Amino acid sequence: MSSQAENGAKGKGSRSTFRRRQYLVDRRRQLAATVRVAGLVLVLLIIINVVLAWQSSEATRKMMIASPEFGELMRADDMQKIAITAGISLIILAMVVVRSIMFTHRTAGAVYKVSQCLEQVGEFNFDVFLRLRRDDNLRELEDPFNRMVENLRERALDDYQAMKKLADEIEEHGNPVDAEILRRIADSTPRTTE
Repeated sequence: MSSQAENGAKGKGSRSTFRRRQYLVDRRRQLAATVRVAGLVLVLLIIINVVLAWQSSEATRKMMIASPEFGELMRADDMQKIAITAGISLIILAMVVVRSIMFTHRTAGAVYKVSQCLEQVGEFNFDVFLRLRRDDNLRELEDPFNRMVENLRERALDDYQAMKKLADEIEEHGNPVDAEILRRIADSTPRTTE
């Protein structure tokens, strides 16, 4: 992944988009949800296939009683219908699995991106800008998160400037050693560029 995709776009005005290259961001949870959905769909498809096969075989049995000469032809037709129904069911199951992974990716991917940005803020990097994809499920967190980081950035800059001002005032009152210590503390505190 590119560093911009991992770290998000920097700066308030920057709104670049990114792509997550993996659909299984949180592999365990995404696959567990997909297995649950696919399992339910599989059970329903099996029930539908069994009912359709039973109805078809019952119709064939009744017709064979009335016309035994068409027995082999009717059985072949039944097998063909069962094969077509099973094939369609497998296609539906595959589509459900793919769609389920895509849907869980919208949540897991967004959670992954938010947690990355939170880690950076936790390391006092206030130049973070959260940018989620248009169809991510947690998109409503984007603006409040970015406002929070902007407030933290402003607060850190205000604290830095206040400590520098205090250091200047201490130096004016004849205590350059304490002023220098305060400047070093101010310079070592996390902040964004002025």
